[in-house]
Amino acid sequence: MDAQCKSADALARWLTMQPWASEVFYPGLENHEGHDIIKSQASGFGAVASVKLDSVERAQRIMKRVKIWNVAVSLGGVESILSYPKEMSHAAIPAKERLGLGITDELIRLSVGLKTLRI
Repeated sequence: MDAQCKSADALARWLTMQPWASEVFYPGLENHEGHDIIKSQASGFGAVASVKLDSVERAQRIMKRVKIWNVAVSLGGVESILSYPKEMSHAAIPAKERLGLGITDELIRLSVGLKTLRI
């Protein structure tokens, strides 16, 4: 888990520097609204990050072209998984409700596996 958390943190910080990433959600980032709570209650920040991209087209392009990550909904394995909540885990939720939950059409979710990322 330590390797997953370290890789997820590096990935989230790298994503914050990308001009096409409009928002990055990862509790290890100091500006995350739950940062202080999880810092006081856990020994790490987890292995899941989400990123809101600058366009729906970019999100769809990434999902179609991804080669290293597995595209799936499950977040319980040891492999790195990329998902598109709008069309996968949250597809059955009406659009208005989904948007209220912060699941926009530009959002992708990354679950970092046991492989150490080289960023």
